[in-house]
Amino acid sequence: MLLSEFLLTRVVEVAVHGLDLADALGREPWLTSAAGDAVLELLLGAGQMAAVGKLGWSQSHFLRKVTGREPLDEKEAAQIEQLGIRWLALG
Repeated sequence: MLLSEFLLTRVVEVAVHGLDLADALGREPWLTSAAGDAVLELLLGAGQMAAVGKLGWSQSHFLRKVTGREPLDEKEAAQIEQLGIRWLALG
Protein backbone atom coordinates (compact mmCIF):
# COMPACT_ATOMS: atom_id res chain seq x y z
CA MET A 1 0.00 0.00 0.00
CA LEU A 2 1.32 3.42 -0.90
CA LEU A 3 1.67 6.05 1.80
CA SER A 4 -0.82 8.27 -0.05
CA GLU A 5 -3.40 5.44 0.00
CA PHE A 6 -2.81 4.82 3.69
CA LEU A 7 -3.25 8.52 4.44
CA LEU A 8 -6.50 8.57 2.47
CA THR A 9 -7.84 5.79 4.70
CA ARG A 10 -7.08 7.98 7.70
CA VAL A 11 -8.91 10.94 6.10
CA VAL A 12 -11.95 8.70 5.56
CA GLU A 13 -11.91 7.56 9.19
CA VAL A 14 -11.54 11.08 10.57
CA ALA A 15 -14.23 12.44 8.25
CA VAL A 16 -16.94 9.87 8.93
CA HIS A 17 -16.20 9.46 12.62
CA GLY A 18 -16.05 13.24 12.89
CA LEU A 19 -19.64 13.32 11.60
CA ASP A 20 -20.59 10.80 14.29
CA LEU A 21 -18.91 12.87 16.98
CA ALA A 22 -20.56 16.10 15.81
CA ASP A 23 -23.95 14.38 15.88
CA ALA A 24 -23.31 12.96 19.36
CA LEU A 25 -22.32 16.40 20.64
CA GLY A 26 -25.20 18.17 18.88
CA ARG A 27 -22.81 20.36 16.90
CA GLU A 28 -22.37 21.28 13.28
CA PRO A 29 -19.90 19.01 11.47
CA TRP A 30 -16.43 20.47 10.99
CA LEU A 31 -15.57 18.51 7.85
CA THR A 32 -13.21 20.47 5.63
CA SER A 33 -14.04 20.74 1.94
CA ALA A 34 -10.68 19.15 1.03
CA ALA A 35 -11.40 16.12 3.23
CA GLY A 36 -14.94 15.88 1.89
CA ASP A 37 -13.68 16.01 -1.70
CA ALA A 38 -11.10 13.29 -1.03
CA VAL A 39 -13.65 10.95 0.54
CA LEU A 40 -16.28 11.58 -2.13
CA GLU A 41 -13.80 10.98 -4.93
CA LEU A 42 -12.71 7.73 -3.29
CA LEU A 43 -16.29 6.51 -2.84
CA LEU A 44 -17.64 7.66 -6.19
CA GLY A 45 -14.75 8.13 -8.59
CA ALA A 46 -13.84 11.40 -10.27
CA GLY A 47 -16.41 10.89 -13.03
CA GLN A 48 -19.41 11.16 -10.71
CA MET A 49 -18.42 14.22 -8.72
CA ALA A 50 -20.41 16.57 -10.99
CA ALA A 51 -23.56 14.49 -10.54
CA VAL A 52 -23.30 14.87 -6.76
CA GLY A 53 -23.46 18.65 -7.15
CA LYS A 54 -26.82 18.29 -8.89
CA LEU A 55 -28.34 16.87 -5.72
CA GLY A 56 -27.77 20.14 -3.88
CA TRP A 57 -26.58 18.35 -0.74
CA SER A 58 -23.70 19.43 1.47
CA GLN A 59 -20.70 17.13 1.62
CA SER A 60 -21.54 16.12 5.17
CA HIS A 61 -25.14 15.33 4.23
CA PHE A 62 -24.01 13.23 1.26
CA LEU A 63 -21.45 11.40 3.38
CA ARG A 64 -24.11 10.60 5.96
CA LYS A 65 -26.27 9.13 3.20
CA VAL A 66 -23.50 7.19 1.43
CA THR A 67 -22.22 5.66 4.67
CA GLY A 68 -25.68 4.66 5.90
CA ARG A 69 -25.65 7.08 8.81
CA GLU A 70 -28.82 8.61 7.40
CA PRO A 71 -31.25 6.54 5.30
CA LEU A 72 -32.26 7.48 1.77
CA ASP A 73 -35.95 8.17 1.32
CA GLU A 74 -37.73 7.15 -1.88
CA LYS A 75 -37.35 10.56 -3.53
CA GLU A 76 -33.62 10.68 -2.78
CA ALA A 77 -33.12 7.12 -4.03
CA ALA A 78 -34.90 8.05 -7.26
CA GLN A 79 -32.69 11.15 -7.69
CA ILE A 80 -29.56 9.07 -7.18
CA GLU A 81 -30.76 6.47 -9.67
CA GLN A 82 -31.69 9.13 -12.23
CA LEU A 83 -28.26 10.76 -11.95
CA GLY A 84 -26.55 7.36 -12.27
CA ILE A 85 -24.66 7.79 -9.02
CA ARG A 86 -23.12 4.59 -7.71
CA TRP A 87 -21.01 4.23 -4.59
CA LEU A 88 -19.02 1.58 -2.84
CA ALA A 89 -20.83 -0.55 -0.32
CA LEU A 90 -19.45 0.15 3.14
CA GLY A 91 -19.93 -2.00 6.17
